[in-house]
Amino acid sequence: MILPATDTKRPPRDPAILPPPIGGCDETLVRDAFDDIALLVGSIAAIHNLDDDLLWTLMKRLDRIRVKLLRNLVGGTAREDFEPAPLRPPRTHAAVDEFLARNRGRMGE
Repeated sequence: MILPATDTKRPPRDPAILPPPIGGCDETLVRDAFDDIALLVGSIAAIHNLDDDLLWTLMKRLDRIRVKLLRNLVGGTAREDFEPAPLRPPRTHAAVDEFLARNRGRMGE
């Protein structure tokens, strides 16, 4: 089942209404990127009939990443009760390993 495309574009930014960019990075850009990631994961889950619990776990982890990133951008401090020690999955797909390596080395940008 292929889901119909949705228009996820946001209206142009009005500097008089919206806050200025935070920490040298535009908050809207970060939020748009997380929207795109969530829609991508949701589409994959629907197409491949992923287990509901798996999808909820993935979205909770993505939300932790989102909150941590936005806090770091505005110079906020981490909350210990919300951010447990990061766990590395027991195994990852080769595509994930490649993405992580490219992300660490600033390759392909």
